[in-house]
Amino acid sequence: MCGFNNKVGLNLNFELDRENHQASCSTIISDKYQGWDGIVHGGIIASMLDGSMVYACRSMDLACVTAELTVRYKKPVPINTPVKIIAKVKDQIQWMSYSIICTEAIMKMDGGIAAKAKAKMFVKK
Repeated sequence: MCGFNNKVGLNLNFELDRENHQASCSTIISDKYQGWDGIVHGGIIASMLDGSMVYACRSMDLACVTAELTVRYKKPVPINTPVKIIAKVKDQIQWMSYSIICTEAIMKMDGGIAAKAKAKMFVKK
């Protein structure tokens, strides 16, 4: 959904910060992703935050899939507005035979936070 090489996706180009276990990107969300008139669909915002946290895991050379995702919307995001997404790995835990990565992400717009998310990621075996 979010990868730069996905022809039908959002084509986000994430920069990885391997030292701080973070991923970030800046983009402008076009009107083809609007929900209500002039507003970006909440599912698109959730997908962008989810994808950013997968890329944060990639900053640690881990291939992960989402196990749990919680999104908090702080304010509507108008279409064609610049946004910046920043995600980071917060913790790595063991649960039974699984390695789980705990992540957080925010979407910034006009200097404020438009949405934030937390996720638990399964490390693919």
